[in-house]
Amino acid sequence: MTVEPEITIARGTPEMVPLIAKCAMAAIEQYDFADDMDDDQSELYDWLLDICGRTDTLYSYRNTLVAMIDDEVVGCLISYPGDDYEAKRAFTFAALDGAEPSDTETGPGEYYLDTLALLPAARGHRIGLRLMESVIDYATRELGYNRITLIVDEDKPRLEAYYTMLDFRRDERVHFMGHPYYRMVRSQK
Repeated sequence: MTVEPEITIARGTPEMVPLIAKCAMAAIEQYDFADDMDDDQSELYDWLLDICGRTDTLYSYRNTLVAMIDDEVVGCLISYPGDDYEAKRAFTFAALDGAEPSDTETGPGEYYLDTLALLPAARGHRIGLRLMESVIDYATRELGYNRITLIVDEDKPRLEAYYTMLDFRRDERVHFMGHPYYRMVRSQK
């Protein structure tokens, strides 16, 4: 009989920023936890350390829920309201040589699930599902949003099927950082 680990879901803190930055990189396939990099080897990592450590950016630790096992962070989900997305997006991406996503990911009246990543050892224990359910519950019950959005790489049909299982529906095709995605929406009844 396999014993499932005890999982704790918590808000991100400044001390968690290095792992939150790596999770953000892993979510965009710029980092592999199995090949742990030296922390000083990546300009993207340095940028994300700054961005995740701030309180006024999209990828702030304040916009992050983490999953922990035995007080060790094993994954995170970065999410935020779309109401001030445009202003925070411009500010967030200005630091990265002006690079910005080409299409808008979210907007007013929506709560956006941006980045989900888990350490390899944490996969297969429904931790990603727990993070998603926790964020959806927070966004709907505590913040009052009835529209939750995300984007999924159009080349990842299994991931799209997973989100569909969670009641997300394909909305429109968008381009983010030069790559096509499907925007998916979950509306509360």
